[in-house]
Amino acid sequence: MTRISTASSQGRLIGVWRILRAIDAIGATTPVDIRDRAVLLLLATTGIRNGELRAIQLQDIDWRAGEVSVRRTKGKRDRVAPLLEETGAALADYVLRARPKVDSPYLFLSFTPPVAPFKCASPVSRIVRKRLRHSGVELGRVAGAHLLRHSLATQLVKQRRPINEVADLLGHRSINTTALYVKVATSQLAEVALPFPGGVA
Repeated sequence: MTRISTASSQGRLIGVWRILRAIDAIGATTPVDIRDRAVLLLLATTGIRNGELRAIQLQDIDWRAGEVSVRRTKGKRDRVAPLLEETGAALADYVLRARPKVDSPYLFLSFTPPVAPFKCASPVSRIVRKRLRHSGVELGRVAGAHLLRHSLATQLVKQRRPINEVADLLGHRSINTTALYVKVATSQLAEVALPFPGGVA
């Protein structure tokens, strides 16, 4: 699985092993456990937003290619996020063993009657906070899906992945947005700067 690290809203660094431990600590004994594990893995390894996760439909997953189509994004454009093997397996386990048998096109559903897709951000954020805290991770007052998104982006930049590649994964229309998001050094931006089409004056 992709190695990830994160920091709380209070600035404390949370090591990669804690995130991995939080995900590994989620058992596969109940439908809620199976769903929550799939949710955390998808957020932690693709960097998708809370709203993007809630909008994913069953037809958006290409099981053969190992990809998920992310639609209705903040940047108002579709993109494709790769699924790591472990994430794809967790999603398949959820769909086959845990997802309620209801007539809904959406991937993730609430188990609280009436069974339905998540209508707002708070249920997903609660899942993230609950699972991280259960494994002993200290969180600030505000922590949810965005924490894992920021974590992945920061880790990729630390691994010296091209900033434009990180921008594409996050769905940012400009690498400047990504640079501000993860506070990328100017030297790293220079590595992906395109030459001026008119040449040197």
